Amino acid sequence: AQDSLARARDLYASAAYEEALAALNRLRASGVAAEDGPAVEQYRAFCLLALGSASEADAAIQAVVMAVPSYTPSEADVSPRVRSAFSDVRRRVLPTIIQQKYGEAKAAFDRKDYAAAGDGFTQVLKVLADPDVASIANQPPLADLRTLAQGFQDLSARALAPPVTPAPPPQSQPAQAPT
Repeated sequence: AQDSLARARDLYASAAYEEALAALNRLRASGVAAEDGPAVEQYRAFCLLALGSASEADAAIQAVVMAVPSYTPSEADVSPRVRSAFSDVRRRVLPTIIQQKYGEAKAAFDRKDYAAAGDGFTQVLKVLADPDVASIANQPPLADLRTLAQGFQDLSARALAPPVTPAPPPQSQPAQAPT
């Protein structure tokens, strides 16, 4: 699978977009490892955008963002048009992801799985700080989720902290007789 993905990347880099897309689609159909899924969809999106298939590229970008909400293509790797397509999809999809991640983190908190809850609330806060949602992150319902996520993140951290044992009271010294 890695060889096929590397080959598809090479084809994309050489502007053989149709061949790269065909290789990626074969790879996708044969069942790709979970960790390679976002990369396959990323390169599918790149190829589809290069070929002018915006609606299909949109679906591939959405798959990437759903799998890795923090992903943005680097300026060095792609054109401003590709970055813009990713930003458009991220602005549309990230609010839903934030709400979903908050729900998962809150469910973990309710189960008293404070480690998972803390990680989930951290992810929510990280995505809320993303530049693609900055314009709406301070408006309800996202602003409310930020407040709740911060509070539950603090509660999760406190629940994971070892209990503080009180210091033993000082032992009184026997009174010395006057000499």
